[in-house]
Parts: sequence; C-alpha cells; structure tokens
Amino acid sequence: MDHKSTLRGIYLVFILGIAGCASNGAIVDPLIYWDKDDAEVLAKYGPTPTQRIQSLDSLANRAGSLTSVERTTQSTKLSQDLATEPNSVIRVHMVRTLAKMNTPEAFAGLKSSLYDNDEFVRREAVTAMGTMKNPEAIALLGDVLIRDRDYDVRLTAAKSLGEFNSDAAHSALVPALDARDPAMRFAAIESLRKSSKVDYKGDTAKWREFAQGGNPEPPATSIAEQLIPSFLR
Repeated sequence: MDHKSTLRGIYLVFILGIAGCASNGAIVDPLIYWDKDDAEVLAKYGPTPTQRIQSLDSLANRAGSLTSVERTTQSTKLSQDLATEPNSVIRVHMVRTLAKMNTPEAFAGLKSSLYDNDEFVRREAVTAMGTMKNPEAIALLGDVLIRDRDYDVRLTAAKSLGEFNSDAAHSALVPALDARDPAMRFAAIESLRKSSKVDYKGDTAKWREFAQGGNPEPPATSIAEQLIPSFLR
C-alpha cells in the first residue's frame, strides 16, 4: 500500500468514526446543544452568551419597576461581574443595564468601564454617564475627551458632556473646540448649543468664549459665514 492510499484509509476511518458517533449522540454541535433549554445542561454549563444577553436586556427593561433595594443589589452584582467578564459583548450589555439602574453602585461600575480594554465598552460607558447625568461624570468625561486613544470614544464624550448644563461641563468641552478635526469641533458646538441662550452658529471663537464663562455678542450673519462656518475652516 502506498503513502496516499494509507492517508485515504485513515481519512475514511476518521469520517466514519465521526458519523457513527454523531448518529448515537456522542458528538453534537456544542453551541446548538448548549442553547437547548435543558435544565441538566444549564446546570452543568450555565447559560449561553445569547441567553445571558437576553437576561441582561430583560433586567434593563424592568429596572424602572424595581425597588431601590433591588436596584442596589442588582447594581452591586453587575459591577462585580463586570470586572471579571471576559466577553466584551456581554460587558457592553452589562454597562447598558447599569445605566438603567442609576444607583451609586451602578455609577462605580460605569466609572471602571471607562478604562476597559475594549473601545465599544468604553463608548457605552461614556454614553451611559451622559444618560445618568451624575455631576461627578463631568470631570471623568473631560478626562476621556483628552485621554482616550479611540476617536469615537472621545467624540462620544463630547456629545455626552452636552447633557450637563454647567460651567464645568462647558469648560470640559474647550479641548474639543480646539481640536483639529472638524467633526470634533462640531460635536462640541452642538453640546454647548443645548445650554446657550444665544446661537453662535459656527463661530468657534465665540463658542470658546462662551465655554470659558464669557457672554460674547451674537455672531455676524453674513452669507459667507453661513456657508462656511469657522469649525470647517
């Protein structure tokens, strides 16, 4: 028997072996088997990632109907689990659920998530801090705005700062106004516009003065300035 014939024989035995085992249930797709709502399987392997995400989303939807004690208990457990959860997708859903809890324990979990190694988790935490509107978040978001290595996370921080109508939030947006990227400057302007009685349109200099506590005069409204706002120049 030559070498090729030997290999073909081994391959045939391997295929037949798998087919035989599969027919009697010894080998099955682990994901399909794991997804079955079997009490014994769940007890042995625990819920699947999909089931865990569904559970988190359900908890988030019910957060408004929970008592303060229940929200505190859930927030504490979620924050603890968040620190050791290896699946970044599940961590994103944990962060979303914590945002709905809106407790000090939930805020602590979100705060730690600002340093997560996954940019999607950090972005979700930044969004959640804007939703919760805890004043302590302003300094944290300002730090993210200048520190985070991911552009989209920094951009989200600029948008989330717009949820706070305070001098501290305005001041935290100044670095975004000074950014070279026009989209970042535009995001800062949109955030400042939410709390300004005067619309300085695209005049970055006037928005910077406003962010620093000033009260600049309304900008000129020439056709040229309307067509090409300063944040695009």
